[in-house]
Amino acid sequence: MMLMSKDVGMKMTAEKKFLASLLAGLLCACLALNAMAEPPEGIDFIGGYYENGEYKCYSEPCFTIHKGTEAAASRNRPFSKRDWIPRSRGCQKAYTKALAQASKVDIKYAKKGDCVFVVKGEWVDPYTLNSINDLRKIGLDQLVSYKEAHRYGAAYWSHTERMQLVNDADNIVPVSAESKKERDGRPPTEWMPENKDYWCDYIVKREIIQRKYNLYLPAEERAFKEEIKKLYCKY
Repeated sequence: MMLMSKDVGMKMTAEKKFLASLLAGLLCACLALNAMAEPPEGIDFIGGYYENGEYKCYSEPCFTIHKGTEAAASRNRPFSKRDWIPRSRGCQKAYTKALAQASKVDIKYAKKGDCVFVVKGEWVDPYTLNSINDLRKIGLDQLVSYKEAHRYGAAYWSHTERMQLVNDADNIVPVSAESKKERDGRPPTEWMPENKDYWCDYIVKREIIQRKYNLYLPAEERAFKEEIKKLYCKY
């Protein structure tokens, strides 16, 4: 019995040492992460700060106080594609509507259960003016990408608010899969369509979406947008 008690005691001691070592490792990892993500200088008492003359939120209650303003369009919360995935696939009505509106010929549909899908049509990629008649070669691009929306204010949206943008056919443009891949959700300051005749429409349609969802662009992107409108919009 004494030997068994001694063995149990040694086992408990070893487990305690293991747990202490594990906790120490986690603490070191947390400290390292905090060191890598040091807060910006000059944070005020509500969690905001100035960067290049622009006021931005870093922590609460700044986001709540400045909700719906450019200051709350945080770049500090990491973007995750999982935040923009519908919890159920549904009928993807926004995709069907966008494809139907953009087709240059009469659309053919197919029904599966309660859902209706586009199975045939003909489209012109507005980014390149290339014709597409094979659905397998189409990429449905977002005029304001989810990555951009995150930076412009959607970082702290609810899932319901994000799904409103995901399911908005006005934000979806059928292009070639290659065009969608090339753009990769980048803003106009980093990428513009090859087809310059589309530049005005591209910027204006994006602006409509930004205003509709109260998304706020950084100063650099606002200036770029206005310059494109001045040069390429004839109205």
